[in-house]
Amino acid sequence: MPPWPTPAPEELIIKRAKPSPGQLYTLDPQLAGWGPKARYYNPPVVLILACPDEHSVLVSQTYGEPAMAGPGDIELGSTFTGFAQPWNCYTLQQTDLDLCLGTVDKQVAPHVQHQHKAPWFDPKPGSLLWFFRHMEVETGYFFSSRAVSELITAHDNRLLTGITSINKKRMLEDLHGLPVRLPSSATATTSPLELLFRAEPDLQQLPLAAADTKTQPALIFTVKNNQLTTAHTADIVLSGTDYANGLLTITGTIASLPPGNHAWLFRWHVDGQLIEPAAEHTGYDNQLFWVTFMLTPAQTRPPARLVVRLLCEPSG
Repeated sequence: MPPWPTPAPEELIIKRAKPSPGQLYTLDPQLAGWGPKARYYNPPVVLILACPDEHSVLVSQTYGEPAMAGPGDIELGSTFTGFAQPWNCYTLQQTDLDLCLGTVDKQVAPHVQHQHKAPWFDPKPGSLLWFFRHMEVETGYFFSSRAVSELITAHDNRLLTGITSINKKRMLEDLHGLPVRLPSSATATTSPLELLFRAEPDLQQLPLAAADTKTQPALIFTVKNNQLTTAHTADIVLSGTDYANGLLTITGTIASLPPGNHAWLFRWHVDGQLIEPAAEHTGYDNQLFWVTFMLTPAQTRPPARLVVRLLCEPSG
């Protein structure tokens, strides 16, 4: 485990607290584990730089041995021995934080943020400082990559939960006010998610590009305050389709995404049935998506098709 920043004995007040800029925190020890390069990654102590929302924190990694400091590193002030790393800042979940070790001098966190935006010193390749900083960045990436992935998933789930909790009658009214058409079977007793998948673009108001076996429309709904406010289409191109051992895996890209936060929803439509993807077998990265369904060979044949719906929550 790397050296922690050391407080003066009279300043050692270890406690749990709501995070705020300038505080030093340990991370949950259960986050430790094996990772890339066959290394075991122990959680570092981090300096809180900002709390963008109730779920995330922006942090700078710290190190408790001043001898390892280099150009651009920032001392933690009079209370703690050690330094912050402006070249090693990242996002964590607030739930990743464990114990608050105390608060650094008030100028430290703003100074770190300023230096983070400034040009960084580039150590000589192969030098001790070069190796040290590479290992510190790898440590930060180990913890931040998992945190960011979980924050994205949690946000998608919150957006989806908001939609599924909408009164069914209200959602039906929202959809009737949008350029989509609904089957006669769609009633106020139909679940909100099924209503989204049963809705199809109204061809008179949302003309589609010429369809082929690899191009089809995705229906995108704008969500504001748990209400569907607009609907439009965007073409998706299926770049890969593979069926083996009862699993159909589809990859593709969407032509464009509106700005904001997104939740992707997938179903496989066959003989009037909407089949959900295999558990934990969907994902996306910007405009790329992938999804896997458990299907029989007969269920994969045309006119069976992929149905894609996106929920978009505008930023701000």
